[in-house]
Amino acid sequence: MRTFHLSWLFAALSAAVQAENTQENSEPWGLQETVIVTANRSAEPWLNSAATVDALRVEQQLPGFRFDSAELLAGLPGVQADSRSNFAQDTRISLRGFGARSAFGVRGINMRVDDIPLTMPDGQSQTSSIALDTFDRVEVMRGPLATLYGNAAGGTILFHTSAPETSSVALLGAAGDARQRRYRLRGEWAGERASARVQVSQFSTDGFREHSSAERNQFTGQWFYRSQSGIEVVARVDISQDPDTEDPQGLTYEQWQEDPTQVHPVALIFDPRKTIQHRQASLSLKQRAEWGSWQWAGWAGEREIKQFLSFPGDGENDNGAVIDLMRDFAGSNLRFARQFGSLEWSLGAEFGQMRDRRKGFVNDRGEQGELKRSELGEVQNRDFYTGLTWTPNEHWRIQAGARYNHIDFKVSDYYVQGSNPDDSGALDYQEPSYGAGLSYGEGDWRLFASAGEGFETPTLTEMAYRNEGTGLNLDLRSARNRQVELGWRYSEATLEASLVGFAMRSRDELVVDSSEGGRTTYRNGADTERLGLEAQGQWALSEKLSGRLGATWLDAQYTAGPDDGNNLPGVAEQNLYAQLDWRVIPQWLTLSATARYRSKVATGDDNTEWAPDSLVWDIAAQSEKQFTQIKASAWVKVDNLLDEEYVGAVIVNQSRGRTLEPAPPRQLNIGMELTRTW
Repeated sequence: MRTFHLSWLFAALSAAVQAENTQENSEPWGLQETVIVTANRSAEPWLNSAATVDALRVEQQLPGFRFDSAELLAGLPGVQADSRSNFAQDTRISLRGFGARSAFGVRGINMRVDDIPLTMPDGQSQTSSIALDTFDRVEVMRGPLATLYGNAAGGTILFHTSAPETSSVALLGAAGDARQRRYRLRGEWAGERASARVQVSQFSTDGFREHSSAERNQFTGQWFYRSQSGIEVVARVDISQDPDTEDPQGLTYEQWQEDPTQVHPVALIFDPRKTIQHRQASLSLKQRAEWGSWQWAGWAGEREIKQFLSFPGDGENDNGAVIDLMRDFAGSNLRFARQFGSLEWSLGAEFGQMRDRRKGFVNDRGEQGELKRSELGEVQNRDFYTGLTWTPNEHWRIQAGARYNHIDFKVSDYYVQGSNPDDSGALDYQEPSYGAGLSYGEGDWRLFASAGEGFETPTLTEMAYRNEGTGLNLDLRSARNRQVELGWRYSEATLEASLVGFAMRSRDELVVDSSEGGRTTYRNGADTERLGLEAQGQWALSEKLSGRLGATWLDAQYTAGPDDGNNLPGVAEQNLYAQLDWRVIPQWLTLSATARYRSKVATGDDNTEWAPDSLVWDIAAQSEKQFTQIKASAWVKVDNLLDEEYVGAVIVNQSRGRTLEPAPPRQLNIGMELTRTW
């Protein structure tokens, strides 16, 4: 059946190409622009980079609510973005297997918005705190050179925004099955040297499962300025509030087969849910001149979480099952780059800190009970890095860099009574990371290769619990990895393509020890090995027809210990994506279709249970019409067109087998936006 569906897809593509090629059109057509990437911290053509980096404009993705980061990452090679359809937890994102262990949020990946980190000093990230529809471009960097971003840099995801070019006011409304609703009001102003953007939005849903409703209210403000001397200033404020997000919990394989919309009875007894408030502000300045460039950025914010887990947590030495967390964080970075003919040398530093005031209470059947935990967790990072880029001629490009990372963890325990001991403690990590790469090319093609070594510390949340007893898991060590890769790129007016092969080995891999009721403990696993291939292509078949493909094959296995030879849980061996866009009437009607295939996924280290493979089809239609100063845009989208029953994400090593998070059935979504410009 899978083979039939994929054959149908490529047959349709071939037929469409032949039909379009019979049309005569004298207008030039092709890919819209030369792709410029910045993941190596300086702008360079995608073709020339020695790193594995891919970029997409957000408008290339199918339309949608822009509420789930998986919408922005679809089809990018090396990326496995699993939507949990559980808004109490972030999208499950992994790059080449990094981040697959995450029970919530994002791990093992460095994430940034306009070079402002979304990733905390300890390596954890959340994408739910930022309005995703403010981005216009996404870059994903994998491989050895990504390790130069420091802790948790198994890969790097960069979200980019741009200054408004016109003044406008826009109102958007969208609705869909499961009572999904989204409203957004956006205002933009563009002046000669300054511009600004302000938007407020709300999303709500009842969820397609019982006990899975969610609501999110967000505000974003941005200010852009460019001085006569070329200094660019960007200020940004983000406020996000999730007043009451229900957690339906995972299902066993038998429960999922019986009824994927059900919830486990514990969700009805203990009412697991989460409330989040997030506030963040940032300021960045940069300037590029003939001699080189400099950049400075600073940021600060706070995050408040109240989470009810699905068990009581009332044992004598338990830590409770109601989490009350208040986090403050701040940081800054500074980078200088100097040009010496064909050689660019850069030097930078990054500092960050976070303070978590964590309390734990008994969950008395959905009500907060007695105090069981009170502590202060602090993390600081002091990182210094340098890099060289040498372009001796038009054929060769050589890049190298190194980074020294100093990360301090400290926890002060304020709940010491009876048999509950003082669990205060501290850990200090001093870790180097480095990488080097080169590229060689002639005209439209390039070969590139790189090698490097990186690391990843456990996060403060991963240290929060241990399997036996109370207090911090101070036995966790940082994981180290060594990587090599070799790749090929091609770029011309109507086609961009790349093929990359890579290999990596890691020791002391951070893996899930057990997961129960939303509480997850971790351990250092045995050594692992990853071998993989990534391929991608974007093409313009004609003025009206374009498409893209993304494919990843990844063999990620343990290479020692009791799980020797087993697959890394949460990681699919194959991820395939195909998209076709047909501009039936340019500037008026565009039809799109995508196919997403994911192979089976192990749910635990022992590989005894697997989430089955899936092939999911989505279709969409978009229309746009300009009426003097008012533009009307509308879209309709059908997710999971064939109503495939599949698993959206897995909860790794869930102790009671409730490891599957079901994906929604077929859903119809529509949206419309009116924009007034002047």
